[in-house]
Amino acid sequence: MRRSELATFLQEMLEGSQLVERNLHRAVELMRNFKQVAADQASEQRRLFDLADVVREVTDTLKPSLKRYPHALVVDVPGKITMDSYPGALGQVIINLVNNAYLHAFEEGSHGTVKLTAHQEHDRVVIELRDDGVGMTEAMQEQMFLPFFSTKIGRGGTGLGMSIVDNLVKKTLGGNLHVQSAPGEGSVFRLELPLVMTRTEDVGFNAHFQPSDRSHKKAALGCHLGNGFGSAP
Repeated sequence: MRRSELATFLQEMLEGSQLVERNLHRAVELMRNFKQVAADQASEQRRLFDLADVVREVTDTLKPSLKRYPHALVVDVPGKITMDSYPGALGQVIINLVNNAYLHAFEEGSHGTVKLTAHQEHDRVVIELRDDGVGMTEAMQEQMFLPFFSTKIGRGGTGLGMSIVDNLVKKTLGGNLHVQSAPGEGSVFRLELPLVMTRTEDVGFNAHFQPSDRSHKKAALGCHLGNGFGSAP
């Protein structure tokens, strides 16, 4: 073997080992994020957290499932937005909104974009999830938060995802949810949440789930702890 061939071989081995090391670091980070998201959802505890960290943890756990689709998820959430709230509930809201966009917003075979942004306004944070998909009629918007309403029942949708989002945003996170959409113009979901929960707003993560409502909670947790898609929207 000539010296040049040996040098080429050693360089290729070095690059290969560096690639393996980077992939291992990514796998460790993904597992850490998954464990944090799972812990938040299982504990249902209120705590201080950085919004960007929670969003990153949640979207990282979704990446393996997102790769199966031709769409792009763009996240633009600045750091240093500190919240005193329920990260598990907020993570579930983000999961269901992304779920809903990927399942309903785009025609089959299209390449769409879902953008998740956030910014602070005084004592509140505004989170927006925007897609450039097919949009919705007014009639669809009026029914979308009703339990078991879905345009794709039997094709991956159960009709529970957006009902869960509505309950979590308004009852657990003490915020407001607005939807803006029109056929052919995509959709925007705007969440306005308090940075710090007040005593009157704080009803707890699990307070709005009644014993007869266990199927809703199971669907909410299942859509993330399963494969991440198709269980709730």
